[in-house]
Amino acid sequence: MKFQTALARWAHILSAGWVFLLALLIIADVVGRTLFLHPIAGTKEILQNSVIAVTFLQLPLAILTGSMLRTTALVDALGPRSRLMMRCFAWTLGALLFAAIAYASLPAAFAAIRLGEYEGEGAMRIYTWPVRFLLIVTSALAALAYLSTMIADLRGGGEDTPYSTVRN
Repeated sequence: MKFQTALARWAHILSAGWVFLLALLIIADVVGRTLFLHPIAGTKEILQNSVIAVTFLQLPLAILTGSMLRTTALVDALGPRSRLMMRCFAWTLGALLFAAIAYASLPAAFAAIRLGEYEGEGAMRIYTWPVRFLLIVTSALAALAYLSTMIADLRGGGEDTPYSTVRN
C-alpha cells in the first residue's frame, strides 16, 4: 500500500506541474495573440489532450485519500455493518468501472500507435498514443486503489472506519 500511495502522490505532483505548464502556455498564447497577432501553434491540441491526462493522473490519490465525491444521505441512516457493505459495494463498482475503462481502451491505444494517430493539422501534430496509454495506466491504478481501500476497510474489523486509507 505504501508503494501505491507514493506512486499516486507522484502522479498527483506530475498533474499539478502539468497544469502549471498549461497555464503558462495559455498565458503565452493569449499574449502572443493579443500583442503580436501571432498565437502559439498547437495550443488547442495540447490543451485538448492534457485535460484528459491531468484528470486521470489525479484519480488514484483522490480515491486513496477519500476525496472522491460522495453523499452520506443514505449511509447515515444505516448501522455500522450496513455502512461497511455499502462502502464495499461502492468500491467494487468503482474498481470494476476503472478496470473496464482500462481494458476497453487497450485496442484504441495500440491502434493509435499502429496508425500514427495524431491531433492537429499543419505546424503542430500531437500524437495521441501517450495520452491513451496514460489513461489505461491511471485507470488500472484507480481500480487498484479502490480494491486496496476496500481491503483496508475490511481489515479494520468491519467497524466504521474513515474513508481515507492515506493519512495526510
